Amino acid sequence: MPRLTPTARRAGGRAGARAGGRAGLRAGARAGLRGARRGFSLPELIITLFLLSIVGTAIVRVFTKQQQSYKDTAKTATMRRELRMSGMLMTQDVRSISSSGGDVLEMSEQRAGFNGTYGSSIVCAKGANTLYIPPPGLVHHELTSWTSFPKVGDTIYVYNDSLLAGAEDDVWQKLAIADIDKNLAACPGAPFTDPVLDAPAVKPRYKITVSYPSPSTQIGDSVKVGAVIRFTRPMRYELFQPSGSGKWYLGFSEYSGGAWTAAEPVAGPFRPFVAGDGTPSGLQFRYYDSLGTRLTSITDKLRLSRVDVYTRAEGGASAVTERQGALMTDSTLFRIGLRNFK
Repeated sequence: MPRLTPTARRAGGRAGARAGGRAGLRAGARAGLRGARRGFSLPELIITLFLLSIVGTAIVRVFTKQQQSYKDTAKTATMRRELRMSGMLMTQDVRSISSSGGDVLEMSEQRAGFNGTYGSSIVCAKGANTLYIPPPGLVHHELTSWTSFPKVGDTIYVYNDSLLAGAEDDVWQKLAIADIDKNLAACPGAPFTDPVLDAPAVKPRYKITVSYPSPSTQIGDSVKVGAVIRFTRPMRYELFQPSGSGKWYLGFSEYSGGAWTAAEPVAGPFRPFVAGDGTPSGLQFRYYDSLGTRLTSITDKLRLSRVDVYTRAEGGASAVTERQGALMTDSTLFRIGLRNFK
C-alpha cells in the first residue's frame, strides 16, 4: 500500500471532519424533531388539571365568602342604624315629658303616649288672653323653632316667674291654644327683632289666643315679656304592622283635630310584638318610679321617673352558607330618665 504524503493526510482529515459534522447535524435535527413531536403524557395532563381545579375552587370559595360576608355586614349595618334611629327619636321625646305635670297619657308594653314638646319660643308681647311671639328665621338669632306648626287645641306651657325672687315658686303655666294667627304690629324691633331686616311686613309675628284649663284663670301677671313658651301635643310611639305589610315597624302618631293620626313608620323592621318579659318582642316599654319599682298601670303615671325601651331588629336570613339561613337579629336597651318627674 503506497504511503500518503503529509499533505494528502491533512486533506483527508479535513474532508472527514466535514463529513462527520454534516452527519452530526443531521442526527441532532432528527432527534430534535422527535422530541418536539413527543408533548405531555396523559398522567401529566390529569395531574395538571387536578391542580388547576383545586386552585380554581379555592378562588371561587374566597370570592363567594366575601360576597356572603358583605351581604351580612350590610344587613347588620342596616339593623343597627334602625335601632339607633328608634332610640334617638324616643329618647329625645320621652326625656322632656313631665309625669307630675300630667304629660303621661298611656303606659303599655307595646305603646307609650304622652304630651310631647315639638317647639319653643319666647313672649315678645302679651295681652289679657293673648301672647305674641316672633317668627322663625330672624336675621340675628333664632327665638322660635318648631317641627310642625301649632294647631288649635295644642297645649302650651309659659314660664311663670311668680312673686318670689328665687325659683322655689316658679311654675310652667299650662294654657291651651284657642287660635293662632299672623300679626303685623307686635314686636316691631329691639330687643327681639331687627326693625329693618325683620320688619313685620316681611316676617309677620304670631298672635296666640289662649284658653285657661283648670286651675288657671288668666295669664299670670308674673309672666314677663321674654318668658319661654313650650309647645306640646299628644304623641305616641308603638310597634305596629302597616297595612299590606307582614313586617313590624316603630310607628309615630299625633293627636290632632280630635283624633289620632295614622301611625307612620319611623324605624324598622323589628321583630313581632309578643307580650311578656320572657319572650323577645320587637319593642317593649317598661316603666319605673324613682326607687326602681316597676309600674304596670296608668294609675301610677304620676310616679313615673324612668322608661326602659327594649328594641329588637330583624335583618332577614343570613347569606353565609355555614349559618344555614339563620335569622339575623340585633337589640338595644335605652334607659330614659325623665327630666321633670317631680
